[in-house]
Amino acid sequence: MTGIARVMLLIAALWCVGWFVHSRHYWEDDAFIHLEFARSVAQGHGYEFNGHLVNGDTSSLWVILLVASHALIPDWMTAGKVLTVAGLIFALTGAYFFAKRLTDGLEASSTFAAGMVLLLVTNPYFCYWAFSGMEALTAGGVAFWSVYAATTRRPGWPSFLTGCFLAGLGPVLRPEMVFFTALISLLLLRQWFQLPGKASSPAKLLGFLAGAVLVVGPFAIWSAYALHTFGRVIPNTNAAKRASPGESVVKRLLNVYGLGFPLILIEVVALALLALLRPAAVRKVLRWAQLEETVSLGGLLFVAWTIINTVFYIADHTYVQTRYIFVSAPGLLFALLAVNYRRFPRWTYQAAFAVALLAGVGISALTVWSFIRNKTIHDQALAQVAAYLQTQIPPDAPVAVYSIGELAYVSQHPIVDIGGITRPGAIPYLSRPGIEMVQWARSEGAAYYMSGDQPEPGAVLIYSVPTPEIGWSLNYKHYSQKEELRLWKLPDAAPATPPKSPSAAR
Repeated sequence: MTGIARVMLLIAALWCVGWFVHSRHYWEDDAFIHLEFARSVAQGHGYEFNGHLVNGDTSSLWVILLVASHALIPDWMTAGKVLTVAGLIFALTGAYFFAKRLTDGLEASSTFAAGMVLLLVTNPYFCYWAFSGMEALTAGGVAFWSVYAATTRRPGWPSFLTGCFLAGLGPVLRPEMVFFTALISLLLLRQWFQLPGKASSPAKLLGFLAGAVLVVGPFAIWSAYALHTFGRVIPNTNAAKRASPGESVVKRLLNVYGLGFPLILIEVVALALLALLRPAAVRKVLRWAQLEETVSLGGLLFVAWTIINTVFYIADHTYVQTRYIFVSAPGLLFALLAVNYRRFPRWTYQAAFAVALLAGVGISALTVWSFIRNKTIHDQALAQVAAYLQTQIPPDAPVAVYSIGELAYVSQHPIVDIGGITRPGAIPYLSRPGIEMVQWARSEGAAYYMSGDQPEPGAVLIYSVPTPEIGWSLNYKHYSQKEELRLWKLPDAAPATPPKSPSAAR
């Protein structure tokens, strides 16, 4: 390892320590949903949320990992933070070795790999999600390590079975990794053929069977459980997280990539222009042998995976969140920069690296730092609301709320989920979150309603807590603005039946 590589890795480590300290009291609301499911599993109730057995968690493996972490560390929040640190170490080491594999055989490949780690940790989405209690970074680590195992130069049974094991974990860690597992299975099959022995030999066939079980086993087991328990395999989140009918998913994707990975967009545009200006050179690179040497099979996998994910998001009309792309985008960025490093003048790589690093550090320092600070204060404000529910609201009076995680986990008060994750009946009204949603919530028994504005005429404001503005914004003044968390008591009269489902239901 070069001296420059050691310096960059040291800077990356110190950066991570700083963000961990800053994020130590922050926990994402969706991460509280994981905690609520994990606590239910640990207590022997199965995958329940707020007393409801429901398919409302998209990361069944993360729930199990939380349960395992809690078995060693009694405090749930501490256990979760320790798990995020373990996931970070797993992901960053995987990023280093995957990036090094992309530049195998080149001088100073360790410097390139260390640079990719530095780009990853300074990325705004890393700074936001690394210690949030969510699974995205660990899922990225699974992708890095499984590709590393599947592209070993001298394959053996340990690398093959390790790759199969990691590939099998993907779909039960993040939904979009179903596509990843399908793609990497092709690389693993290629590796199996390269293993010693005839394909028809009993020993090799037994190894193939073992690998197949490792690849499909976790998802098959979870799917059988989900089908038996919930009556469906696809979680409610898939429908609950769709974009509004008139909203452009393509525009949303461009915004998400532009904020967190602008260099990917720049690289794609640059390569497209190169194809127009020098088509012969591009055709030469696109020849399979040349392409495999330039991008590597691992890099090509991330390119194909990104394309498939993008097509799925558009077809499914998904409201793409930053953590959705954070699983695959770092690997794609590494692959694109490896092309610069291998095939173009070194200054093009250095310029691209500098742009990505400056953008990452700048946005993280100017935006994400304040964002996490405000999120921490927001968590504390929600904890005050949860305490009010515990002490001032009748224990059998349900409260309707969109951000269900922390309130349900901390207060253990009956919650009516108007976001549709644990109450899919709310999904048809998400595009019309006005009086129809309130009527639906009341039909579910809601007597109280969390809303910034009065949810319906006659509702009485009974509790309010100030909190800073949250949400992604490049305008630093955004984070100095204030809002109110308001709890309303709904009028006593309530409709006996829910409103008619809107025709524009998603």
